[in-house]
Amino acid sequence: MSRRISLPIVEEARAEADAAGAQARETGKYWRSIAEKEGSPALAAAAAREFPPGASELSGHNRRSFMQLLGSGAALAGVASCQQPLEQAVPWVRRPDDVTPGIPLHFATAYSLEGYARGLLVESYEGRPTKIEGNPDHRDSLGASSTYEQALLLGLYDNDRAKQIKHHGQPVGWRGLLGQLASLAQRHGADGGAKLRFLTEPTASPMLIELRQRMLAKFPNAKFTSYSATASDGEADGLKAAFGRNVEARHDLTRASVILSLDSDFLGGGPEELRLSRQFAARRTPGATMNRLYVVEPTPSVTGMSADHKLRLRAGDVVSVAVALATELGGRGGFAQLAALGAAANGRGLAPVDAKWVKAVATDLANHRGQSLIIAGRRQPAVVHALVAALNSALDNVGTNVSYGAPLLAEANSGPRPLAALAQEIASGAVETLVITARNPAYTAPADLKFAKLLPRVPNAIYHALYEDETAAACSYIVPAAHPLEAWGDGRGTDGTISITQPLIAPLWGGVSEIELLSAFLGEGDQGAHALLMRSWKAKQGTVPGAGGEFEQIWEKWLADGVITGTETAPAAGLTLDAAAVTKEIAAFVPRGAGTEIVFAPDYKVHDGRFANVAALQELPDPVTKVTWDNAAMMSAATAKALGVEVERDSDKFSILAIDYKGGRVHAPALIVPGHADDCITLPLGYGRSGAESVAAGVGFNAGAIRTSDAAWFDRGAQVSLATGMHLFGITQNHWSAEGREPAMDVTLADYQNEHSHFHERIEERRGPQPTIHKPVDYSTQQYKWGMAIDLGKCTGCSACVMACVTENNIPVVGKANVVVGREMQWLRIDRYYSGEIEDPEVVVQPLACVQCETAPCEYVCPVNATVHNEEGLNEMIYNRCIGTRYCSNNCPYKVRRFNFLDYTSETPAVRRLGMNPEVTVRSRGIMEKCTYCVQRIERKRIETRIQGRAIKDGELLTACQQGCASDAIVFGNLNDPQSRVTKMHADARRYDLLHEIGTRPRTAYLARVRNLNPELAKG
Repeated sequence: MSRRISLPIVEEARAEADAAGAQARETGKYWRSIAEKEGSPALAAAAAREFPPGASELSGHNRRSFMQLLGSGAALAGVASCQQPLEQAVPWVRRPDDVTPGIPLHFATAYSLEGYARGLLVESYEGRPTKIEGNPDHRDSLGASSTYEQALLLGLYDNDRAKQIKHHGQPVGWRGLLGQLASLAQRHGADGGAKLRFLTEPTASPMLIELRQRMLAKFPNAKFTSYSATASDGEADGLKAAFGRNVEARHDLTRASVILSLDSDFLGGGPEELRLSRQFAARRTPGATMNRLYVVEPTPSVTGMSADHKLRLRAGDVVSVAVALATELGGRGGFAQLAALGAAANGRGLAPVDAKWVKAVATDLANHRGQSLIIAGRRQPAVVHALVAALNSALDNVGTNVSYGAPLLAEANSGPRPLAALAQEIASGAVETLVITARNPAYTAPADLKFAKLLPRVPNAIYHALYEDETAAACSYIVPAAHPLEAWGDGRGTDGTISITQPLIAPLWGGVSEIELLSAFLGEGDQGAHALLMRSWKAKQGTVPGAGGEFEQIWEKWLADGVITGTETAPAAGLTLDAAAVTKEIAAFVPRGAGTEIVFAPDYKVHDGRFANVAALQELPDPVTKVTWDNAAMMSAATAKALGVEVERDSDKFSILAIDYKGGRVHAPALIVPGHADDCITLPLGYGRSGAESVAAGVGFNAGAIRTSDAAWFDRGAQVSLATGMHLFGITQNHWSAEGREPAMDVTLADYQNEHSHFHERIEERRGPQPTIHKPVDYSTQQYKWGMAIDLGKCTGCSACVMACVTENNIPVVGKANVVVGREMQWLRIDRYYSGEIEDPEVVVQPLACVQCETAPCEYVCPVNATVHNEEGLNEMIYNRCIGTRYCSNNCPYKVRRFNFLDYTSETPAVRRLGMNPEVTVRSRGIMEKCTYCVQRIERKRIETRIQGRAIKDGELLTACQQGCASDAIVFGNLNDPQSRVTKMHADARRYDLLHEIGTRPRTAYLARVRNLNPELAKG
């Protein structure tokens, strides 16, 4: 009886909800994908389901099908077999007398990528590193970290790592290898190393540079070549042309009110990424000091998503903007030195650019003379970097927002040109011994060098590597490398500050450090990296300011602090811009020809391929495209239409393309990316691997197969055609429907400052008390009322917070097949919302985890009381009560709860378990998981402060996502403390509650993003 009465009521309510949703969809500002923008009927039908199609079905995917993600079998015998001498590591800040089981220690160290070291703090339980954070005392990390640093731990405990020294496939002991290297050194000593070569990564390490100098003194005819697939020779060459000598640029956004990026993704990658993200975000608060960002780029990027104004342009046409700016400014008073630069480009055949856009930007830059900055990206040729140096000089930015110093890297150029010279020597038979410490050059080298085929010609090719990858297969020797967390060393930050790298654990599989391998040619390989490093720094102690006294005490302080204070380098003295040389560079520039442009880009997840075996990174949604477990040929909708690309957007299937260029061919699935430049295709690097790494093998396509040494970053003339078949992507953005609502919010600065604008009505509707039949719990009587605030104006969408959450909470990977059906397990996701037209949309990114509802819909429906509130208002999960009904997930309006359909952890290799956080339960199959504001960190800090007899101070308790965030967009704290940052952010005029209308009273609040538009370019 009751069912007959209630059914019409339910149907009526559902019809009303559907009508409201349809109306919202018609008027909604934001859209998440092209299919949603175009109103796909199939997508709407899929959205009507509570979960993505297939999420609830067990369709034959078992644990065995994705065991390759974690590796098989434990090789802990390698841990016990380490015979390394005892060496002292010193924990950060304080040095305890002994180790207390269950109480973690934190050690300062550093990690070098692209040559520069970034300071880290590593959490360790009884000698097992379990979590990585940034060192707040390091000027480049400032306490934050990128996805790459967060994933270092997963690489440390990777069972696929190389484990045995081999010579032509036969095992060799370290002592045996030392003997063979000594014989080689003796033989090469006879002719001064005429046939001895070294191929290394770019490095600023004082120890490695010292070793290089000593080796060249012993082998004066030997040569060192530095190579990285992501190196920017254009920057080195352009700055040398502009200033007459090799210099490096260091940028500072602290005083920059107007910033112009010319194809520079400075917020999404590079050695300065974390520092610039913090400086940029510090001035994204509405007010008189708010900065403005212009971006010119071919491929939508993390930096482009943060732009106030963006001009989509092919990479080869970016030079036209730089020249146009010089011409525009040169015609104004006070910039006469730029007039000749613009004139030099006449008749060069440069592409036309948007004159209105250039004029508006030029005016803004001129009005902020000395308070602006132009940054050129790594893809751009020397002429653009030289022009940017001239523009910054004319705008009085040098010395304030950009400075130039003597090179910190051992080699100014580390791109294809020096590698091509080495390849030519190998081809001519001039190389007998080649020591390779660069990362996988057989894979990353330009295709036209045929480096993988040349390596077998070297009688003694000695490869020092973490994995038996593509390069290992072509070399006669493979020497397992010690992981960065297993090795002693040193490095410099971008400002020259030196850090000592100390190991957190003995080499799990007997890996050898680069210092030990190179010093073997000096007869010192058996002394160990620790002794060699200490000896070197003891000799240099007198050159370090304030480093007097006993060396052992100074050494321990350096290790504990993670930085050697006073070692930063000063800007180069007597530096003068050579305008004539820049003019000559412009006059000699030859623009790219006609045809479709192909652009190469480092991947946000695997970089140049070195992180491709980290499954958690493969499964991390790309910050821009939200693609997992793949790379794609990215293009605009217009380019896709011209090529005849077929799309099944409802299932994320796209046509496969055949791209031919200079004798090479790749088959790549197409992907339409809103905001991409027309007549241009972007190919991410780092995929299509074929080595012995089980996770990396076979994922994506190898864009490097058509990358050449004379066009390492972009070129035109590629032939593109449709190949057979369609490719299914694992894209996470469409898994949950917004039902026409606007979860993210943005507003222009003008509207924000206008108290009568519609924005203020919208924001008021999304905060404040809501009518409820439940009596709200009064948490004001508690000592702590934990809450969070996320500033969308500062968030760049870089996804470092997601990786920080994954490593902190032992979150498993599920594989592409499970991601496709909506079973991804990350507790924190970054939603990306577009507004405007497909060709040139604006973007808002929004981190979303459990918002800790005070009136939580999940709790009412749980039959076993597994999801409950604690006395401070946190919505907790009690795993041993959960029986897997998933009612809570059905009833969660935010879709932030994750259910582990399969047993993702029981067969985890024992070596991987070493790195798991012991304070977080490792869940078995059939359990609902979610964010709890890092409750384990809350309890640890609570115990610590109770022992000390005090309350937890604001800012001393950080969640994992907050600690990893470089832009300081995430703030956590006590809402019962009126002086806490989170309380003040909850009271901010931009604050709103997500889905406020349903009355869940979330503890996580959001601050709307404010765009600082130039009135001359503002759209109607």
